Amino acid sequence: MSRRDVIVLGGGIIGCATAWELAERGKAVCLLERGTVGCEASTAAAGILSSQMDVEQPGPFFELCQASRRLYPRWITRLEQHSRISVGFHVDGIVFLAVTESEERRMARQARWQTARGLRVERWSSREVRRREPSVDGRVRCGFSFPTEAQIDNGRLMQALAVACRKARVDLRERTTIRRLRIRHGRVRGVETDHGPLEAPVVVNCLGSWASMGGAFPLTLPVEPARGQMLAFAGPKRLLRHVVMSERAYAVQRRDGRVLVGSTIERAGFDKSLTLEGIHAILCGIRHMSRALDRCTFREAWAGFRPSTPDRLPILGSTPIDGLYVATGHFRHGILLAPLTAQVLAELILTGRSSPDLTPFSPQRFVKK
Repeated sequence: MSRRDVIVLGGGIIGCATAWELAERGKAVCLLERGTVGCEASTAAAGILSSQMDVEQPGPFFELCQASRRLYPRWITRLEQHSRISVGFHVDGIVFLAVTESEERRMARQARWQTARGLRVERWSSREVRRREPSVDGRVRCGFSFPTEAQIDNGRLMQALAVACRKARVDLRERTTIRRLRIRHGRVRGVETDHGPLEAPVVVNCLGSWASMGGAFPLTLPVEPARGQMLAFAGPKRLLRHVVMSERAYAVQRRDGRVLVGSTIERAGFDKSLTLEGIHAILCGIRHMSRALDRCTFREAWAGFRPSTPDRLPILGSTPIDGLYVATGHFRHGILLAPLTAQVLAELILTGRSSPDLTPFSPQRFVKK
């Protein structure tokens, strides 16, 4: 029977970042992925690193996002050095377009409490929106700029993490199905796979939307997939100067001219179908913001599953089963929260403690009392 120090379940960004962090700290790590690394939500996303714009209230989750955002530049530098792959990390900022009075009031409240905490938020008039983002030609009341928000090419990010994991001697096993956990006397012992058993005193569940393991996980993990449909176009470079968002859609442009637009949030189970309704909603939302994409060329469309929880908070931390940990349910913030998730999970596994406090995100919060 093959034995490791830690087995990480799931080869998305959370699993790969956690495996790499633990391997860099000297642990023998095996990472199991039923498909290929990054084949699900991690490469289906747009790579928007929003630690302010879509966090509507202060609290532990906001602080978690801020802490991970602070880690990002150094984490990316280290990752690029290890992998020799540039991952397209750019601080372009996000502009949210307020179309209605209620949207303007809501964003103004958000701007007030965030600026009170020393963060940058700027209110732009409709004229200033058009001056600073000429492609926006729809009717807007105003814009709210979050200039320190960033984007990353998440496809290249996953390539870099796969390379970094292999260089750190992570035993990366793709196309491996996890059948069940091996648990004895209240302690995890490893996992059973379709290629045989693996033994380890620590197992970390980073399975995203599949975290419940079809009901086979020994604890309640109410994670369900939220389908997001997206479209990609080829456009002239610098068509968009920022990530542009509204309540109805968003657009983000890569340096090579590729424009990603999205995205829907649908409760459709594990159905990855593209629908006319979803595509129509995205295109209508984009055209209300800008008709500049009218001259862009359609390239492709796809859908992915965001792992969603009932309270829209991630599930992070230890479980009542010794050696069993969970890191899932990141919803729209998985790419943003990857560096911090990897760090706190490594701290928790190696020392029994973590900073920040993970109590608000504990798997235990779903246990009926």
